[in-house]
Amino acid sequence: MDLFMMNCELLATCSALGYLEGDIYHKEQDCLESVKDLIRYLRHEDDTRDIRQQLGAGQILQNDLLPIITQHTEDKPLFDACIRLMVNLTQPALLCFGKVPDDPAFRHHFLQVTSYLQAYKEAFADEKVFTVLSETLYNLLQLGWEERAEEHNLLIERILLLVRNVLHIPADPYEEKNVDDDASVHDKLLWALHMSGLDDLLKFLACAQSEQKWSFHILEIISLMFKDQTPEMLVNAGQMRSAEEKQKDADELELLRRKELAAKRCRNLQRGNRHSRFRGSYVIEGLKSIGEKDVIFHQGLHNFMNYSHDVGKGVRRVPKRKQIARDSERQRRSALNVRLFLREFCIDFLENCYNRLMYLVKILQNLIILLRVSQFFPVHSTTMADTTWRIPCKGTNQLIQLAFSKEDLIRERAQQHDETYYLWALTFFMAFNRGQNYRPDLVSETMSIRTFHFIERNITNYYEMILTDRKGATSWYRRSVNTCAPL
Repeated sequence: MDLFMMNCELLATCSALGYLEGDIYHKEQDCLESVKDLIRYLRHEDDTRDIRQQLGAGQILQNDLLPIITQHTEDKPLFDACIRLMVNLTQPALLCFGKVPDDPAFRHHFLQVTSYLQAYKEAFADEKVFTVLSETLYNLLQLGWEERAEEHNLLIERILLLVRNVLHIPADPYEEKNVDDDASVHDKLLWALHMSGLDDLLKFLACAQSEQKWSFHILEIISLMFKDQTPEMLVNAGQMRSAEEKQKDADELELLRRKELAAKRCRNLQRGNRHSRFRGSYVIEGLKSIGEKDVIFHQGLHNFMNYSHDVGKGVRRVPKRKQIARDSERQRRSALNVRLFLREFCIDFLENCYNRLMYLVKILQNLIILLRVSQFFPVHSTTMADTTWRIPCKGTNQLIQLAFSKEDLIRERAQQHDETYYLWALTFFMAFNRGQNYRPDLVSETMSIRTFHFIERNITNYYEMILTDRKGATSWYRRSVNTCAPL
């Protein structure tokens, strides 16, 4: 988007934030009010997300917001407002538009917003930014429940959402043409997260009994951290390669060399494009045609390797609903230091956090399901923040009492299909445990009959949705594959 087309009021608001002189950012007196105005502008943007695109073209996040939170952390109201604005700016493009637009004009806007998000991700790959976020989150977690106010909980949630949004931004395949063992933007982001100590805070939030309300956010962040990795690759990280692996790589390289030489030899035998009436005809013995006679081949011998009975036939069009869904996720080998860090993270997570986090997420998922189908009766409590919900269980006379925040239940932070993160974690960490000196006690929570029943129920549900929801069949197919992966 052209900067000269920026709205005058929006341009004046951005100018009132401050300016960067060298490495020092000087904020204006109306900086806080300007940030609040930008939040209000984003709330009233049109379907093309014009405000979001103008702010992305002006690089407001890179040149203003990030320097503000790193250099003016002591200004708490301004810091909170900037975090709130960055959470809004970094939300996925798919969430902004609802779906990938079919209209060419809206598709252009969708790709434009995605390109700005990729620029944001590159700007966040800075240790200073994650150090500020980590220190702020650490100070908030040090507060006891009697000292922690509602604005503190909101800031904790916004920091986790900001980290999740940044990790969710997809890589640009045209810009990041890195080979394996090279550091991509996502690897740099993970390394900055590790050097700031935020990974230790995530593990604390996953296992702390008083912080169980953030279970879904933690599971999302962990799944996005490992989105380019495989369990086998992390298990073998840092280990010496065996003679068999070296021989296997040498054989693959020799096979590729032979294929290249064969293709080069075939190109040398190729004749010109001019048609030759003296190319001859050949009888292929042992290969029958439609009748009882052998096939007669009317081309040169150098084209015989590409012969097929389907040559000359029209390609049968496969309906879109019957096409196999293409896997858009890519897997690559990250830099060695990043793989070693992720490997240690997996080991610590399995030993200290896995069983508890998976149990809490499963309980929250069942709670959300019951919220939609059951009648609830809130019980009076001493505080409005903590309300005990009595959930009638079908087939029993007991009432399950689960103490969660009333605001959490009303907001329904667990979306309708957040079980995909649960199933991903189940598949990934159980595979890692199998490769890393298999210990059943570390994954005992997901080795129960309840887990198998949960998987079977989701498979049945997804299969029915594939048959009924034709437009979203591809999405349901991906979910079904993700559900079958643990088996």
